[in-house]
Amino acid sequence: MRYTNGNGPDTLLLDSTWMKGENLMRAIRLLLVNSFLMNVSFFAFIPFLSSYITRDLALSAGIAGVVLMIRQLTQQGTSFISGMLGDRFDYRLLISTGMILRGGGFVLFSFCTTPMELIVAAIIAGIGGSLFEPTSKAAMSIFSQPSKRGDIFALDKIVRHSGIIFAGILGGMLLHLDFFYSSFVCGRIFIFIGLITFFNLPKENINVPKQSFKDSWQKVKSDRQFIYFTICMIGFWIMFMQLYLTIPLHATEVFYSSTFVSGLFIVYGMIVVILQYPLQKWTKMFSRLSVIKVGMAIMGAGMLLIGLSDSLLIFWGGFCIYAVGIMLVEPTSYEYTSEIAPPQFSASYFGFSLIAMAIGGSLSQGAGGWLFEHMPDVNWIICTIAGFISAIGIQWLQWMIKRHLQFEEEETSNNLLEKT
Repeated sequence: MRYTNGNGPDTLLLDSTWMKGENLMRAIRLLLVNSFLMNVSFFAFIPFLSSYITRDLALSAGIAGVVLMIRQLTQQGTSFISGMLGDRFDYRLLISTGMILRGGGFVLFSFCTTPMELIVAAIIAGIGGSLFEPTSKAAMSIFSQPSKRGDIFALDKIVRHSGIIFAGILGGMLLHLDFFYSSFVCGRIFIFIGLITFFNLPKENINVPKQSFKDSWQKVKSDRQFIYFTICMIGFWIMFMQLYLTIPLHATEVFYSSTFVSGLFIVYGMIVVILQYPLQKWTKMFSRLSVIKVGMAIMGAGMLLIGLSDSLLIFWGGFCIYAVGIMLVEPTSYEYTSEIAPPQFSASYFGFSLIAMAIGGSLSQGAGGWLFEHMPDVNWIICTIAGFISAIGIQWLQWMIKRHLQFEEEETSNNLLEKT
């Protein structure tokens, strides 16, 4: 097991890449613009897709959950392979291709009327996400100065959730039109930013040694600390992915309005925009793993309140608590991954980390739709338990790291005594 704080030769390699000035800052700005527009498109489309499937196509919430699960599983389940491709070839090419495929998948949804057609569109959209997600995060990590990386990931989250605010407005407008317009507009946004990225993202982001698939696999496989951390993140994604399915469905059912979903995402985005950066600054006094652990427990408590809610006050209270938990966990987990990932394996590490999202998200959305129809109370309880189990898992990881470091210190002290 490898224990590291992100310093050493790998960090020096990262610093030498970062020192290349204006081109790298231009790349960060472009990646932040991408994050904004991707979230505008994604959140103006995906939360309303389940409503389109259940209402316009008259299919069940279970089928809607399966479609979302397949998109999730296709995207995050293949992200490790995409990450290895990114470390082997060009980040820019994979990001651009992925965005264009995602846009094509979104447009294709408007022509789908059967479950099988919806699944095909979901797979195309998922593959697109698989190509751009780990490579975008790896590029952001490579372009960032190590000491500023946490701030960059926090800023990225603020930008992405500013996109959610606009997505709520855009999604609410498109909701009053035929679903075709939602599919067309949101798909075209992804295609547009894919082309912009291809022609404008600097190539300096690949000034790290290119790795073979075998080297990438061997490196990640040997990092037991990182594999255990990835397993612990499954609970986070089980809770997080309810944001796309059962939380909107629950809000619509309790408050008798599908337009309430637009307000839900606007409020969520505003909470993140206002609180994310102050939270990020405040949490710097704590270890990354401690922040993640507490965030998971907070998310679990928020999920339970959301599930128990039958009034606006309880619902919004639970939802705000849930949002704070997300703000603690998500950017901090990316920062932690970038700290322990050698630069030449950055996309592989980020790709492998998304396996947790594939497992947690697919379980959450696949089973979530069925549970919401048949045993809604059980759905919220399961999510809460998953959050607390993951928090306990992170605590165990901290204990193992502390024990290992103490053992190393004792060995070093004994060796010094023997030499004297």
